[in-house]
Amino acid sequence: MKNLRAILFIVLLLYCQIGLAAPAFKGTLLYVPLDNRPVCLAYAVQTMEAAGWQVKTPPLEYIANGERGGNPDALYDWLVDNADESLAMIVSSDALIYGGLVDSRTHHLPLEVLRERADRLVELKKEFRDQQVYVFTTIMRSPKRSAAPVEPAYYKEWGARIFRLGELEDKREAKEIGRRELRELNKLRQTIPREILVDMYTRRENNIKATELLLHGVESGDFDYLLVGRDDTAEFSQAHREARAMDILVNELPKERIRFFAGADQLGMLLLRRASTKLQYEIPLVQIVYAPGKGGATVPAYEDDSIAASARQHIYVAGGVPILGHKRADLVLAINTPKDGVTLEASSPENDYLVTPEVEKFTKLLDVMVRNGKAVAVADVKYGNGADNALVSNIFAHNLEYGLAAYGGWNTAGNSLGYALAQGLLSKQVSAGDREELLQVRYLDDWAYQANVRMDVYRNLIWPNYWQNSGFDAEQIAVVEADITNLMNSVAEPMLGEAVKDYRFTLPWNRMFEVYVEKASATESCSENK
Repeated sequence: MKNLRAILFIVLLLYCQIGLAAPAFKGTLLYVPLDNRPVCLAYAVQTMEAAGWQVKTPPLEYIANGERGGNPDALYDWLVDNADESLAMIVSSDALIYGGLVDSRTHHLPLEVLRERADRLVELKKEFRDQQVYVFTTIMRSPKRSAAPVEPAYYKEWGARIFRLGELEDKREAKEIGRRELRELNKLRQTIPREILVDMYTRRENNIKATELLLHGVESGDFDYLLVGRDDTAEFSQAHREARAMDILVNELPKERIRFFAGADQLGMLLLRRASTKLQYEIPLVQIVYAPGKGGATVPAYEDDSIAASARQHIYVAGGVPILGHKRADLVLAINTPKDGVTLEASSPENDYLVTPEVEKFTKLLDVMVRNGKAVAVADVKYGNGADNALVSNIFAHNLEYGLAAYGGWNTAGNSLGYALAQGLLSKQVSAGDREELLQVRYLDDWAYQANVRMDVYRNLIWPNYWQNSGFDAEQIAVVEADITNLMNSVAEPMLGEAVKDYRFTLPWNRMFEVYVEKASATESCSENK
């Protein structure tokens, strides 16, 4: 018995030191994220490292967080200092020019500074000719409602009217505005204070000029790829208005080096996958299938294009090719869309656990494909900002939860689609244990927290105490995170079992919008077992 214990201890020790079934080392990638939110940084790095890549990221003090902006000069210097070790650079221009995504919406940087930073990014490859350089950037969003610190302070009072102004200006230019709306537009122009409009339009115009400079990097070949994302837009909005003008410029450039579609937070993950695809000389084939109903014709909330167009664009960015049949497909991208094509919020009462005929039919399709040995990634975009409760529960009921290659259903449709696609395309390079962990994180984040726990915390704790949904003090954040942990365990344990207890749940940006689902490290687990 003592010998058996000794053997078990040695096996456990070896696991702690080197890991089991670790993928072969493939090379080093340099990655500068939008900011330090888990979906931009930790989850993306975890995914790539599970597939055998070393992903080097800048020191955290250089990267934007929930309290301060990033340091563009320090980030650029870090890239230069570390370039000799890597095979490719995947870089957020928002971080390298403004400091981060939030900084791109709130900065007061003069155009000369923006030009200088954009120019040096375009020139980067001239110093490192053996590097692949992938850059992602965003068109400034047009939120229907928001407030400081993620928008200028005046958005708290004027945000809804600013959005409506952009919506009507876009309709006017598209010649789809009626007389009543034209009168409303004229009134908004007179009502919103001039200093607010000057601040907003100046920043937006300068950001566009900086983005246009980045297009030269595609034209000259100094970027191997430029991915332009439309951050939180709508079918008619200021962001869509600007995107129409940008689209004309983008269409003049070679499609093999640039793409332009809705989304922001998934862009880094997609380009990390593209870099690895190109470095391994892969061309993955992807079939797209939809849930019954309107399917690919759905135009999701927060976006201005159909999900079918978006899915195809995402596949091309990841280095793949969309195909019609499944026989030759390396991955099946299964997209869960609303039957009527209308994307509601995951917090709405309609997001219950009732398994409809459409949900059952879609789940059976997943089941058949998985049983036939296909890698299947589920992009759950039926609701905005969270998973479809009925679909997730049915996936578990059919014992498909870890048979899938990937799952995504956390924020906008593009965010969910991009993550599911990128992780799905990497799944064959990831061990079964690591793939299970990646899936657990997505179920806990996208389903348990986003679609369920977050609203429960609002109802049970935030609203009764008249707290804000962000900017908690030390005592409040401790109470909120404890409540989240208790609810996460009670919601998720019936389906995920004891595995839920292996994770910590924190609010990295001191706000309710996103949670960090973090597993205790192997070393910590080993220490606890000694």
